[in-house]
Amino acid sequence: MTMVTGLLVGYRYFFSLPNIEQSIEDYQNRELLSVKIALDREFVFLKTLNYDYAVWDDSYEFLQTLGSRYISSNFVDDTFKSLKIDGVFIYDMNFNLVYSRTHNYVQVNDFDAPEFNLQTHKKNKSILPLNYITPQNNSLQHSGFLKTQYGPVMFASHMIRKTNNTGEQIGAMVFIRKVRPSFIQKIASVSQVDLTHSIPADGQFDTHLKKLTGSLQGGKIATQRRRVLLDINNEPLMLIDIKHYHQQLPTLLDRDLLLTLLMFLLISLLGLFIINRYFIRPLISGAEALNKMLLRNTLSPLRMSNQFLELQVLIKGFNALFMQISEKNKELERISKIDGLTHLFNRRAFDEIFDQQWSEAKNERSTLTILLVDVDFFKQFNDVYGHQAGDAALQKVANVLNKTALLYQGVAARYGGEEFILLFNRLSDEQGVEVSNLLLNAIIDLHIDHIGSDIQNQLTISIGCVSINANSIIEQNIQPKSVIKTADELLYQAKKEGRNQIRFKSI
Repeated sequence: MTMVTGLLVGYRYFFSLPNIEQSIEDYQNRELLSVKIALDREFVFLKTLNYDYAVWDDSYEFLQTLGSRYISSNFVDDTFKSLKIDGVFIYDMNFNLVYSRTHNYVQVNDFDAPEFNLQTHKKNKSILPLNYITPQNNSLQHSGFLKTQYGPVMFASHMIRKTNNTGEQIGAMVFIRKVRPSFIQKIASVSQVDLTHSIPADGQFDTHLKKLTGSLQGGKIATQRRRVLLDINNEPLMLIDIKHYHQQLPTLLDRDLLLTLLMFLLISLLGLFIINRYFIRPLISGAEALNKMLLRNTLSPLRMSNQFLELQVLIKGFNALFMQISEKNKELERISKIDGLTHLFNRRAFDEIFDQQWSEAKNERSTLTILLVDVDFFKQFNDVYGHQAGDAALQKVANVLNKTALLYQGVAARYGGEEFILLFNRLSDEQGVEVSNLLLNAIIDLHIDHIGSDIQNQLTISIGCVSINANSIIEQNIQPKSVIKTADELLYQAKKEGRNQIRFKSI
C-alpha cells in the first residue's frame, strides 16, 4: 500500500498537477484574450463613427472651401453627445489644424487639448493614418490611446475622402473619446473578468511590467496579475489589475486524492482503473482541446464531463465564460452594423449587403434597383426647428423607408447625414419608379411642418433611382461604386430641378 500511495502521490506531482496547471494556464490565457478582444471592440464603434464622417462629400468639400456652414451643421453640442465623443480635429496635409473642438459630452463643457497641435507636439503625429505620413502606405485608418494632460483618451483617425472613397489625399479627421472609469467597467462586463485600474504617476512606473496582450506571455499561473496599457508613443497610460477566475490554485494533496488513496486500501486495481478512466484521460482531452483553441484563436465549449471537482469547476467555468462572451460578441456585432439614431443599417453594413447581392445578381441574372434618398432643405429644417426635431424627423422618414423596403423585400440604410439608400432585387423598371413615387407620397403624408422649405411648407424628399440588370453588369463590366455614383448624379439632378421628385435611369 505504501508503494501504491507513493505511486499515486508521485503521479499527481509529476503528471496530474502539471496537466491541471496547464489547463488553468490555458484558461487564464483565454481570460486575457477576452479582455484584449473587449478592448479592441471598443475601438470598433469609434472607428466606425470616424469613418462615416471622414469618408463623406461634405467633409471633403469643407477641407477644400473651409465653409463655416459645415461646422455649424455637424459639430454642435448635440453631435458630441449623440456620438459620445469628446473631440474632433481636422488636419490638412501639412499637419496644420484646420478645425478643432474639444467638448466633454458628459460634463457638457469645452476643454483644451494642446497635445493635438501637431506643430508643437510633433511626436503625436503618429495618431494620423500611415497613408498621411507615408503616401506609399495604403493604411487610411489608425486608432489607439494617447496620454494627455486631462488623462488618457482613445482616438480614431481616417484620411478624408469623398463618399465613394475617391479623391486626392487632402487631410485627415481625428475623433477622440476620454477614457473614463466606466470604460474599464464596461471592459470587465464584456470580458467577464474582474478588473480594476489605476493611473501611474510620472516617474513611478515599473518598466518590467508586461503590456496587456491576449496571453500570459510566458508568465506563471496566478490568482491575479498586473498589466500596463501603453499609448501610441509607448508611454505608460494605465495599470490594469486582473483578478483571475481561479482564486485557489491546485495543491499536491487534495480531497479527491485522499479519497482515492482510501479507495486503494480496499482495492488497488480498481482504483488504478478509475483514475485512468475518469481523471487522466479527461484531463488530457481538456488540455488538448484548450491548446487547439489557442492555436486556432477561436472559442468553443468543452464538451466533456467528469466526476472530479477541480475539472467540473474548470469545465463549467470555461463553458459559462464561452456562452457569455459569445452573447456579448453577437450583440456587439449587431450594434456595429446599426445606425444609432434611425436603427437602420449603417453605411458599412449596407456596403457588405450590396456586395453580396451584387454577386448574387450576376450569378442569378437578376435586376438590382438602387434608390438614393435625400431629405430636402434639411439644413434649414434644423436651423428652424432644432437638431432634436431634426433627429425626430429623420427617425420618421427612416421608419417609412424601412417599411417600404420590407414590403418589397428590400433593404434600407442610412448613408450619411440626411441621406438614405435602398436596395431591391428583382424589381422591374416600372416597379422601381412605383416604389420611388410611393416614397415621395408617403413622406408628404407624414405632414411634418417645414416652413424653411423653398418648395412647400412640409418635409419632402428627392430620389435618384437606378435599375441595372445582370447582362449590363457582365457585358459592360460595371462596378458597384459606379451604380451608386449614377444614383447620386440622378439625385443631384432631382434636387437641382426643384426637389420633391425622382430621376430614374435604367442601365
